Amino acid sequence: MRHLDKLMLSVPALIAAVLGASPAYAIQFSYLDPGYAQEIYAGPLLTGQEAGMAWTTGNNLLTRAGSSIIEYSLTQNTSHQGTPLHGVIATHAIAGLNGSGYGMTNGNDGYIYAITGIGLQRFDPGNWLAPAQTLTGIGGPGYGITTLADGRIAYAAGSGSDVYVYDPINLTNSLIYTANTLIDDMAASSANEIVLAGQGNASLIVINSGGAWINTLSSLIHYPDGLTFGDGLLSNAIFSNNNDGTITEYLFTSGFANAPTIFDIATGSGAYGDLAAVGPDCAFYVSQYENGSYHGATPGVGTNWDNATTNSEASIVRISAAASGDGGLPTCGFRTPVVTNVVPLPGAWFVMGSGLATLAALRRKKEPGQSMP
Repeated sequence: MRHLDKLMLSVPALIAAVLGASPAYAIQFSYLDPGYAQEIYAGPLLTGQEAGMAWTTGNNLLTRAGSSIIEYSLTQNTSHQGTPLHGVIATHAIAGLNGSGYGMTNGNDGYIYAITGIGLQRFDPGNWLAPAQTLTGIGGPGYGITTLADGRIAYAAGSGSDVYVYDPINLTNSLIYTANTLIDDMAASSANEIVLAGQGNASLIVINSGGAWINTLSSLIHYPDGLTFGDGLLSNAIFSNNNDGTITEYLFTSGFANAPTIFDIATGSGAYGDLAAVGPDCAFYVSQYENGSYHGATPGVGTNWDNATTNSEASIVRISAAASGDGGLPTCGFRTPVVTNVVPLPGAWFVMGSGLATLAALRRKKEPGQSMP
């Protein structure tokens, strides 16, 4: 059981250094671990089903709605229900991009990769007029996809339980693992471990990039969906955006093959948590939808807006590490893939904010009543 003291130097100054002179943020989650901050970033989503996320080289959030890519402003430029938001600045129709599926990921080569009903596809966010390229003929439901640290693309295809790895350099596509459940999302660690969200049986499955099984966590309290690994001192952690409006951390202090410590860092959203992604700012972006009572979600709840209105409108919430992490060493909190942009885009994909490096350690305190294995 965790009982850690919370330490921070000059709280107002440090928060201002990271966030700037920003307005108060809406509270989507009624409880959030004090090591993190939350912001309703974008919404209401145009289609209510913009689950996949990626980013431009200018750090603008992109979501996918069928064959269209929705681009959001980097700065707050609108408001809704009393909530300052990053609004839509463009909608890009991608010729040749299949309309089924949601998942997409920034590749290390500057392309954005998407899994669709006709196969793995990619398109160039530096040239919105260029048609999408179809790389494989093995399609799927179109949810789970991630970029490995070495630049390969892992994705779920077939019935949604098969994991393939595509190598954009050698142009190979290999089936590496078959799960016994629909894979709703996946994420890769800096060491190329892959975690899979088992939609049908509330499980997490950890494999390596060759498909060797490492661990399975079965019959979890929450149904995990959008996933990421931690970063820095939390690189041995997995975070899940859950279907019942919670976010869980699985902390593997003795390696991913062993049992983790499990605790919720966010509760009380009520919304259906869906796909998630880590942005160029090292923050965890989690999609929030209304989906009835499916897997523990609350009917009628999509977003808890700033003006105390709760309704079924969908949104994306940004979860960021509020400090440098346990031990006082700088960390992003969540793993951000390294993007080289060799082709087709020149330059660096992102510039990390210097404010995080100035933050002292903020040690998280477990919410009362949370259980551990």
